[in-house]
Amino acid sequence: MKRGYGVLVGLTLLAPSVGWAQGLEFACRPPNGDAVSPAQIPGLPQLGSLPGVLVGVNGVFADLSSCIFPAGKMFELRASFFGAAGSGDVNALMNPDPFISFGATTTNLVAGPVTYSFLFGTPIVPGFYNTATSTGGVSVTNGAGGTATVDNSAVYPTYISGYGTLGFAPTNLGVDLGTDPCVAGPGTPFTVTETCNQGTTGSAFAPVFYDNLEVLLTYTQDDLGSVASWSGAVTLNAAVVPEPASLALLGAGLILVAGGYARRRQG
Repeated sequence: MKRGYGVLVGLTLLAPSVGWAQGLEFACRPPNGDAVSPAQIPGLPQLGSLPGVLVGVNGVFADLSSCIFPAGKMFELRASFFGAAGSGDVNALMNPDPFISFGATTTNLVAGPVTYSFLFGTPIVPGFYNTATSTGGVSVTNGAGGTATVDNSAVYPTYISGYGTLGFAPTNLGVDLGTDPCVAGPGTPFTVTETCNQGTTGSAFAPVFYDNLEVLLTYTQDDLGSVASWSGAVTLNAAVVPEPASLALLGAGLILVAGGYARRRQG
């Protein structure tokens, strides 16, 4: 069964210098229960795939999908990860209705820069969607150097991006968010925090059929011991499709109008 990694292939092609290799250690922080299976989610038997989450630190990757647990009709991720260049915590709530909200806190174990990437994917109720929104922000605390900067990475030009997918074919939803650096300092090491709200953006498009939602968060962070804390969300909204009865009434109305117009011309 596929997981939500449709966008990963495209990102690898866009940034071939990034090595998506396995290697990070991680630990799950389950709220309760066992790893998720679609059969465990009441009311969602139509979902034919599993949610998935990948995390990367300087191109070294770990698959955190085993840390996803059922949360009512949603999926919840809680995990910690550890690498040579950086470590952190990540959480997400993935709703098949659909939206993905996420949080990530990273700590540099080197002076940097360190590139962090998080890819979240969830199956969604298959259907036509035509609008999307995104929101996000970051707080940065300086490290041993007395200053810390969070900036865009080579993986993707913005911090946050969202994708609708059908199978493994991803489509950018037009809600890319965040290009300005966030700088904490200069100041006494480990004491200065800067909060940078990335705002909110939205897009509208012709109805497209999707069965999966994916969100990418990626950025660089420098300064040994610096901490960056992110939160954000991407939401898809279903297109309003008229019911057959409504279409029939509309059709009948158009026929009556056309008939009346024809009679007036004949008269």
